[in-house]
Amino acid sequence: MSRDALIVGINQYQYLPKLTAAAKDAEGMASLLESHGNFRVRRLPEIIDHQRPTVGQNTSVSLQQLEASLVRLLIPKGDHIPEAVFFYFSGHGLQRDVGIREGFLATSDTQVDTSNSGLSLSWLRRIIRHSPIRQIVVILDCCHSGEFLALKEDSWQGSDGQSYLFIAASREYEEAYESLEGDYSVLTQAVLSGLSPQQSDSNRVTSTDLIASITKQLSNEIQQPLFEQGGSEIVITQKTDNNLVETDNSSVISRLKKYSLNFCPYRGFQPFEEKHTDYYFGREPLIQAVLQKLQQQNICVLVGASGSGKTSLLRAGVMARLASGQDIAGSENWIVRYLTPGQRPLKNLAKAFATETPGIDVASQLSQADELLRQEPNGLMHLVNGALLKQPGTSKFWLVIDQFEELLTPTTDPHLQAEQQQTLELLLQAMTCPATSLGLVIGLRSDALDALTLHKTLFSLVEHHRVVLTPMTYQEIRDVIEKPAAKMGLALDPYLVHHLTLDLTGAPGELALLQSILQELWRQRKAHPLKQENPCLSLDSYLKLGRLSQILVQRATDCYDTLSADEQPVAQRIFLTLCDLGEGRLDQSRRARKCELVNRQFPKAMVDQVLAKLIAARLVVTNKISAVPQGEGQGIATAAWETRDSDTATVKRWLVANWPKPQTTDETIELAHNSLVSDWPLLRAWLHCDRTLLKQQRDIEERAWVWQDRGAPKGSDYLLSQQYLRKSRDFLRGHRSDLSTLAQTFVETSQRAATFALWQSRSVAVLLPLAMMAGMTVSLARQPDIAPDSIDIQALYPVVPANVGSAGIDRLTVTSKILAFHQQHPTSALSKVSITQLADLMTHQVIATQISQ
Repeated sequence: MSRDALIVGINQYQYLPKLTAAAKDAEGMASLLESHGNFRVRRLPEIIDHQRPTVGQNTSVSLQQLEASLVRLLIPKGDHIPEAVFFYFSGHGLQRDVGIREGFLATSDTQVDTSNSGLSLSWLRRIIRHSPIRQIVVILDCCHSGEFLALKEDSWQGSDGQSYLFIAASREYEEAYESLEGDYSVLTQAVLSGLSPQQSDSNRVTSTDLIASITKQLSNEIQQPLFEQGGSEIVITQKTDNNLVETDNSSVISRLKKYSLNFCPYRGFQPFEEKHTDYYFGREPLIQAVLQKLQQQNICVLVGASGSGKTSLLRAGVMARLASGQDIAGSENWIVRYLTPGQRPLKNLAKAFATETPGIDVASQLSQADELLRQEPNGLMHLVNGALLKQPGTSKFWLVIDQFEELLTPTTDPHLQAEQQQTLELLLQAMTCPATSLGLVIGLRSDALDALTLHKTLFSLVEHHRVVLTPMTYQEIRDVIEKPAAKMGLALDPYLVHHLTLDLTGAPGELALLQSILQELWRQRKAHPLKQENPCLSLDSYLKLGRLSQILVQRATDCYDTLSADEQPVAQRIFLTLCDLGEGRLDQSRRARKCELVNRQFPKAMVDQVLAKLIAARLVVTNKISAVPQGEGQGIATAAWETRDSDTATVKRWLVANWPKPQTTDETIELAHNSLVSDWPLLRAWLHCDRTLLKQQRDIEERAWVWQDRGAPKGSDYLLSQQYLRKSRDFLRGHRSDLSTLAQTFVETSQRAATFALWQSRSVAVLLPLAMMAGMTVSLARQPDIAPDSIDIQALYPVVPANVGSAGIDRLTVTSKILAFHQQHPTSALSKVSITQLADLMTHQVIATQISQ
């Protein structure tokens, strides 16, 4: 890995006093880094003197030059970014206070109190914040340089994975001085002396060594430099002896004291990236499982629930290990590109092939790659082969496509739908071509597995190449907590570890929740009671946060309050559905099918919209369950295998042939943590409000799913009994919106079956007279409608079922005909049948035609 340095020394100024030592300081620093630091040094300004580059003492440097050089140093383009960078500046430093105080590095064209005040230190701090470089050293030897260290960002300290060392020559209100005894300024002379590896017993100088050396040298000086360090120690210089054996890394870590504790090794809700690999623990078996598949095949699919850590495993685990080449021989020479499809999948795929190439603009490369993918069916194959040819020695091109479910999600946008389909076709075309050295690593949410079945070729490719993201074991959870802290020299209260592991329940979304808690504990770290120099993550801080449950409850409350008035009832329905009502025990969370939430009042689009917000807030996770629904009729019991003799091959063949085939699984959701059920006051209030109704609704839903899993048979044995049907029918009438569409269908189907069973049980008295109905048809047809003036029609009107009207018959007319038939045919066999039975027969169209005539 390369190491780059930008060394700036400005003597010449147009509107400020000229300097004499800045260029000399810079050249001394550049020479030392070249000879002992293994840095590729760029000088600014640079001239050629005696066929060697050197810092020009009479050459100007513009603001534009300095900005462009810093962007090139800190935001490099291409795949092979430097391992470490070093920025040194010697020149004038300025401070302006126009409402807000700011610091600047003065360039040759700087004019005080104008728009060109020099290079902003806040801009420099921001660009370092977004730099992908893992090790950064910045030394500013100028007046007011302490302003740079006054711009600390808490969010950076807690979320970035960089190791860094910042040194400022003086405080923000002080000036920097030239040395009266040496050839260099006060700070630079101390830095050059401190960086000399000959002065070190270990034959190398680290960032911690340099701070200690400078502090010792300048302890009696008026000018006192400032330091800021974070992350691991950075080796800056060492003896260039080929026989020198580098000391073990553990000795470096053991020397990390208070200077190294400004970096948080926990990522919170942000995923770990390649630069955070040193602090990524707990997933070693899964990383090895993926790497083993990559050795054997060209495709691997990492499947896991939302919030289970797929992105971190792919980037900080798999990609970082491939780049190191330690697990797979030669993998450090592979080209590995990471992307997510997003809303412009072809454009994002093209970005994987746009890299910094001399003489070719990145934007031009991106445009050409995008056009090739859109116009050429084999466009991806051509891009892969071209990328391999551009980098001799590379043998494989790997695409790591995270959030692959975005390519499978249905959309109403025809343009996006076309791009999704074209992207899938390009991937399949390249993967199935033996002449293309393309490998594919996919990160897929488990609830999107069903969508893969619609793409048969892709499904067949990934079916046997899956690695499932399993829940962490107890020891792996301890590794996530303890190992990053040990690496940074942080102390951990042993009781804290015990309480954290006790509060975790193994839910899929707990990993990100644990990281966020550890990050917050790091922000509130305290001095260790025994080792004052090492901060400690304490149990006391954890208890003040309110433990894991209170943190999650506060997040749930905040999330619910941000929902609109239309969304809040949907959220309430979701949370209630995910609660298991205890019978003689405490309530707890339950896994539910997402379609349990959907009905006419709560349409799928609205449910998906609110559910996406709850998932983003890490309150709910989505996953899949595997179930084999039974067909119509009695399912085959598992015990059938055990009760048959092993020699009865005929029986076994029949069982195998008739065993129900697996069907598509249902998307399920569950709470991120069980504590929401027991500790969230708002959810507890909802549960206690209509608990009896909730139990009845849950009972109907569960019965409906049993019926659905058996294939929704029409037989009454699988439907609601007459006794329970009455209660369910009343519930449906008063609380229809509380039941899912499936549950409503189940109750209505049970009602129809019960009605039919009722008349069927009394049909013995009806079967024989039915043969006589053909002769009655004419007389009934000629019989005039009788207005039942003397009979209370309104009292008998409800007897005729509502669905009789579906045949085009008015209910009042039908009732009149039934009464007239009874009055005029008192000796008829049908007259012995009650009005209720006749209504039942008419419902099932047994005698509806005869009566209506």
